[in-house]
Parts: sequence; C-alpha cells; structure tokens
Amino acid sequence: MHRRLRNGIFFVFLTIFVIGAPIIVLYTAGYRLNLSTWRVQRTGVIAITTLPRGASVTMNNVLIAEKTPYVAQRLTPGDYDVLLQKTGYRSWSQHVDVGSGSTTYITALLFSEARPELLLEENAISVVGDRSGRFVYLLVESGQAHEVWRYDTVTRLQRIIARDVGTATDRIALNSDESTLFITSGDEREPHAIGYRVDGQWPLNEDEVAAAANALPEYSFFDNGSNVELRLANTDTLVTLLPPSTYTVAFRNATVAILKDTRDRAYLINLTENSVTQIDLATALLSESPTENLLAASDGNEIDIYNPQTGDRTFIARQSDPILALGWHGSDRALFFATASKIVAVERDKYDTRETTTLVDNASIVNMWPDATGKSLTFFGTIGEITGIWKVALTQ
Repeated sequence: MHRRLRNGIFFVFLTIFVIGAPIIVLYTAGYRLNLSTWRVQRTGVIAITTLPRGASVTMNNVLIAEKTPYVAQRLTPGDYDVLLQKTGYRSWSQHVDVGSGSTTYITALLFSEARPELLLEENAISVVGDRSGRFVYLLVESGQAHEVWRYDTVTRLQRIIARDVGTATDRIALNSDESTLFITSGDEREPHAIGYRVDGQWPLNEDEVAAAANALPEYSFFDNGSNVELRLANTDTLVTLLPPSTYTVAFRNATVAILKDTRDRAYLINLTENSVTQIDLATALLSESPTENLLAASDGNEIDIYNPQTGDRTFIARQSDPILALGWHGSDRALFFATASKIVAVERDKYDTRETTTLVDNASIVNMWPDATGKSLTFFGTIGEITGIWKVALTQ
C-alpha cells in the first residue's frame, strides 16, 4: 500500500479515536446532547412507584413500561408528561421536570373507579364518625321519639345506644378519646349535653359528663379578671397567663394540645414540657396524620399541613367552596376533603402541580370518614334521591 495512503488511513483512525473515545466515555457516563439547548448534559432518572403496583407508564405520549415499579433512565434534562394507568383505577398524570444528573422520585396513589356503594339508607338529624372510619353514629327519628344508633361499616350491623332522646335540633359528638357520645342542645357556646358510653346504653351523670368532656384534665383554667391562668391541675402550678377569653380544646394527642379562644386565636400546649405558644393556625378543621406527627388544618377554604414540633407549614390546596370535612389517607401520602357536593383526594407530593382526584361528585355531602387502612372512605349524604351512609372503595 502506498505510504501516503497508509498515513492518511492512520490519521483518519486517529482522528476518529481522538473524537470518538471521549464521546463514548461521556455516553457511557450518562451524558447526552440536549437538542433543545445544544449542550452536552448529564442525563436524569425518573423512578416510578404506584400504590397499587402494576400500572403502565406513558411518557410524552410514548408507552415505555407495562408495569410499575419502573425506573426510566438516561433521560435528557427537561420536562416530561408522565401518565400512569391501571385497569379499574383512575389515571394519574403530572408534568415532571428532570434535572441534569438527578433522580426524580414519583410515588403515585391510584384510586379505584368504583362508584359509591349504599351501606344504609337512613335520614339523620345529626351524624358523626370516629377517627378509624369504621363506626358512624346517627341521631334519627323513630316514630314519635328519637334514637342514637351506632353503625358498623365493616359488619354492616347497627346497634341502638340510646332511646327516647334528643330533639330535631340537637347535635351529637364524640369526646376526644371517642369513649363517650354527647347529645347536645342549646347554643354552641353554652350547650347542655347528655353523655352515653359508646359501648353501653345508659346515660352518664353530671360529673361523668363533665369528666368525659374535659379533654385537658391535666390543667385548670382560672379567670382572675385580667387574664386566664392556666395551671397544672395536680399542683396548682402556674403554667402561663392567657388573654381574657373562653378557651376550648380544638385538638389533643399524647404530646400536644391546641386551644382556641372566642376570637379563633390558637395556642399550642406542649404536654411534655408544659409550655404554651401562640400559633398562626386555622382550627376550623383539624385532622391528625395516622403515622406522622403532623396535622392537616383548614379554615374552611385553605388546607395546610402543620408540624407541631417545628412549626413548619406546607400549603396543600385552596377551595372556593367551603370545606366541610378533612382527613388523611392511611398511607399519609394524600389528604381527603369534602365540600357540599364532592369529595376530593389531593396528594402531598408536588410536581408541576399536586395531583387531585375527585372521588365523589354531584352529591350532597354532610360528612366523611376515611378508613384508617386507606382501603375505603365512608360518607353520609345524598346521591340522587337516596340519603344514607355510603362507602367509596379506594382500592380493588
């Protein structure tokens, strides 16, 4: 072969090697040419999990996986439209941004397409459910009298707790530990209450009603004319001075309690340290996370997640229609809220937006109670011409 030709071939291969080797190294390391910016950037990853598993993954209108969980790798940085679908479930879609060299994690809740199922057809003067979502209590008319029923949404059996009680204007409510059911009449600020143990059928005496209604037996309140003294009940030690007002307990658990006054100012009591802090928190609706030390709070239009330990607040949603009820999904990954006409699930994770799913629509909602397991949601309301207790299956 002619020497000049050999030298030409050598320089061609050398040029290919010099240019190609770095390209191969960069390609292997996950770098790609971004055609929208004409820059070489490291690729990103989207790791996708769904609850339940087994959803198909479509990205930018291209089916890329038949079942989740799935990891989409070597993605050019930019925006991606992600669609997750599973037979029998409502679809999930979000606009997701993928960064250079980063991993975006998606854990999507998929909700069943099942329509609400009627559990019990019954009108009620007042209705309340427990935190587990299993038991619903109803004050109903029975002939010329009134009765209180406890309905078990699992066994679908009902039991009478009290007979010949209440009036058409009375309300029923559970105390803080859900051991006692109150039938209250009169003004909300000065109600008259009759108490019944939820596992019995006898009314409590006046002292027992007062004890069951006291959500903060560790403390006493004393109006000294200038302030309200909050004291430890067992030692009479002064904890703090509160502004003159009437205080009610909006929430309590083992570690914290939240007071509100007549001007809707909120105060956080740390039960372990006996300290009190005024906080900027809506108390119209409060719901405790089943697994985390968090509260969902609403003023009736806006929903926030509040951490009592740190004071951190995360905005979740805002509604023009008044919010009647608020609760958590059993996984803590979503919140439920009910308005007068619908029930909606909104995820905690935010991508371009928060994923929202309407579970019940075109109904008349009175109240709702999510199942602690995350498998179902119960509500009292009217669909069409039928009023009663309804169940929405969240999974299949």
